[in-house]
Amino acid sequence: MSDNFEKFTCFSCGEKFPGYEGVSLQDDGESNFYCNSCYNQEISEMYGFDFTDISFHPVTFSDSEGIKHTFHISTRIFGPHVTLEAYELIDDSPGGYSFSVMGDVEDDLIGLFTKLIDRVQRQVSMKHIEISDSYGYTINDNDTVRGYITDDPEIDLFPCVVIDGKEISWEEFGRMIMVYNGFNFKMEIFDKTEER
Repeated sequence: MSDNFEKFTCFSCGEKFPGYEGVSLQDDGESNFYCNSCYNQEISEMYGFDFTDISFHPVTFSDSEGIKHTFHISTRIFGPHVTLEAYELIDDSPGGYSFSVMGDVEDDLIGLFTKLIDRVQRQVSMKHIEISDSYGYTINDNDTVRGYITDDPEIDLFPCVVIDGKEISWEEFGRMIMVYNGFNFKMEIFDKTEER
C-alpha cells in the first residue's frame, strides 16, 4: 500500500488506518473514525456480546485465466450479525472482486472464514465475459453474467458493474447485451452476502 493513501486515526486505539478498514460513527453530532477491530469491540460491548475479533492474513487465488488475485479480509459486526468480506485492492483502494458472508456473532469465525474462502475460490474460477479484438468485452457462451453493482466514478448517478473482477461501465454493459436484441432476460438482485 502506498504511503500517500489517506489514513484516519482511530478514535479508540489511536492507530492510523485507510478509510476502508474502519467506519465513522456519529456521537453527539461529531463524527469519529473507528478501525474495524475497535468498532467491533464497541458494538459488541453495546449489545452485550462476547465477541473475539480475529485478524486474517490476505489470501491469494488464481482466476480461470491463471491471474492471481490477493484478497484482504475484514470483519464487521452489524447488530446481532457479523460479516466477513474478502476484497481486492486496486490502486490502493477496494476494487475488482469482492465477496462477503454473514453469520451470527456467536458463530465460529473460523467456520465463517472457511465459508468465505470456499465462495471466493468457486466464484473466481468462473468466467462470464471474454475479450474480443473487435467488440471489447462480450458475454461468453454460458449466457449468464454474475457480478455486483457499484457507482461509476466517471459519471455521477450512473452505475457500474464488476464482472469477473473487471469494472464495466453501464454503457459498455449495454453494448455487451445488445447482441441479445429480441431475447428475454431475468435480472435478479440480492444481498452481497448471498450466493445464487
